[in-house]
Amino acid sequence: MPMSSRNGIRITTADGYLPAGFTPPNLTVRADAHVADIVLEGARARGVRLLDGSVINAGWVVLCAGTYGSPPILMRSGIGPGDHLRGVGIAVRVDLPGVGANLVDHPALDIEYGYEGPVRQTRLHCIATFHSASRQGSEAPDLMFWLADPGGPAGSPPTFDIEVVLLRPRSRGTVRLRSADPAEMPRIDLPDLRDPFDVQRLADGYRRALEVVRQPEIRHICTDPSAPELRGDDVLNMIRRDAYSIPHVVGTCAMGARPKDGAVVDASGNVHGTERLSVVDASIMPDVPSGFTHFPTIMIAERLSERIGSLL
Repeated sequence: MPMSSRNGIRITTADGYLPAGFTPPNLTVRADAHVADIVLEGARARGVRLLDGSVINAGWVVLCAGTYGSPPILMRSGIGPGDHLRGVGIAVRVDLPGVGANLVDHPALDIEYGYEGPVRQTRLHCIATFHSASRQGSEAPDLMFWLADPGGPAGSPPTFDIEVVLLRPRSRGTVRLRSADPAEMPRIDLPDLRDPFDVQRLADGYRRALEVVRQPEIRHICTDPSAPELRGDDVLNMIRRDAYSIPHVVGTCAMGARPKDGAVVDASGNVHGTERLSVVDASIMPDVPSGFTHFPTIMIAERLSERIGSLL
């Protein structure tokens, strides 16, 4: 798995999109310049206000603060679920119930086995996707194994891990403000497997992982399994206790046509009920992809930056 690499080195979007050695004349980077809210004139975005009170004027405001960061900026600007905004003392400009809702993630479960054998300095990763027992073959896979070469923390015995990932979860969480104070961190309520259907499908993945490690080719190098072979309710309880976030969080400014159905932005990333205000990050995905979210987020940025650029 390439893991966004070039010539064997993992790269960021800055490495991939900005010229090396100099800063383009149309780009200004202001480090540690935290945004308090969006400056609005009626429904039209005119810029952003920083925590120190200074204002950066703009012909078009594009939020790229991510699944956890973009909703709080909108809400502090009066754009979001009306009852929640009034509850923290913020005047409502645009009542959009979907802002901060629909937080979706890939929950995962790590199954660890002892390992006896050589360890490579550079660990290789691979993935395999498949369907749970309740998923139709014509639908996208809803489970994934994420495996890496055996390894572990320095000084510890190496282990062989299978990470079971639920690709199509039903459970949802929220991002909400604690107060109107822009310096206060938001309250993030992760989707914690509220839906029993999610737990059952992770249990399917757990049982499939056990089938893998029982194979002779695996057993002869993993002779000391530290993960118990649980059954029945013990499996479900273990999943509820031990499942964790990957995290591949998306969805808190979901794209869609109807704000009353939870949509925050339209098909061009423009915030419903506003002008010259867009969100372009993973938060606008209405559901999580059946895979990693990094490349889809880059694709969204490429597509929507072209659309916004054509309107300026």
